[in-house]
Amino acid sequence: MKILIWGTGKIAKETIENFEGGNIFVKYDVVGFIDNNEEKREKEFFGKKVFPPSFLSEVMTDKIVILTASYEEIKMQILKEFPELECKVENRYFFNKESLLKRYEKTEDKEIAGILDYIKENGLNVFNYSFAKKYEILDVETYFDEQHSMYWVNYYGHKLYFSRMYKTKEEVIEYYRAFSLEQDKKSPHRYIDENFKINKGDVVVDVGAAEGNFSLEIIEDASKVYIIESDQDWIDALKLTFADYMDKVVIIKGFVSSYDDGVMMTLDDLIHEPVNFIKMDIEGSEWEALQGAKQLINNSTCLQMAVCAYHRDFDENLIEHFMDSMDMVYSTTAGYMWFPYCRNTYSTKLSRAIIRGRRK
Repeated sequence: MKILIWGTGKIAKETIENFEGGNIFVKYDVVGFIDNNEEKREKEFFGKKVFPPSFLSEVMTDKIVILTASYEEIKMQILKEFPELECKVENRYFFNKESLLKRYEKTEDKEIAGILDYIKENGLNVFNYSFAKKYEILDVETYFDEQHSMYWVNYYGHKLYFSRMYKTKEEVIEYYRAFSLEQDKKSPHRYIDENFKINKGDVVVDVGAAEGNFSLEIIEDASKVYIIESDQDWIDALKLTFADYMDKVVIIKGFVSSYDDGVMMTLDDLIHEPVNFIKMDIEGSEWEALQGAKQLINNSTCLQMAVCAYHRDFDENLIEHFMDSMDMVYSTTAGYMWFPYCRNTYSTKLSRAIIRGRRK
């Protein structure tokens, strides 16, 4: 299969280096690269020549893979001049798509087969369902707080502040669309629903809060919320987001794990009262964090938990085994998601997103 790659920046570099140990040129016949930057023309990238966009009229390829953050813009640029190439244009996850389709090509699971059909038609993304498309064009109104040099948006009637890492309106909109998609009512990544929710007066623990969208959504119902986040930039934003609720919000900076050494912390050491809801989304450290929460779980007789189970290929099994050991009933959220990175390598696995558990 002849491939032409559009892009020679960070995304292209990471994709090539991380794909099956850098064997992308072994599996595919990469003709070369295209870039809009004139300074890169006629130079080489990974040993292949960099061409101008006009090169598309000179070469026959099977696929044009866009390895940039500006997929929609580049695709429109290509189709404006070469509309006949539409069926050849692929997003940054094309190589992962090919591997994933190969992995499941003999599946007898009807749900997975339906997802594969969607992927073949629309390309691979984190959420491979039609509901995700509306978030590609979701209108987002942003505001800038001059005093604190932070952007904010209106979320469930409250100001939700963004880290200072997000320096442009476009970055804020992209991030907002991403977490709004995650928490769509049809999303496998939805922490709560009408049958699994925060009740009035609940004590809630939000482990891995990031921008705090989950806690902000449920802040009116909760009587107390422990918000735990390791990134100082997000801590600064969280303090502004929850400024009006500091009478019932405890913001804690740190990493949650199975032990306490001054940097790592355990939930057992941090929280000394029964809680009603624990949400945990910490980039693959969920199982370790659960090991340090056994006392808290045992002391919380009316408890629900929503734990992410997709960051590593075996997290679902590990977390379910933990909940069995704690005598909890549990189920996974409906649907599958594809998480690109799995401990610094690309995953080819469709995963259940959230395990929801309850004390018996």
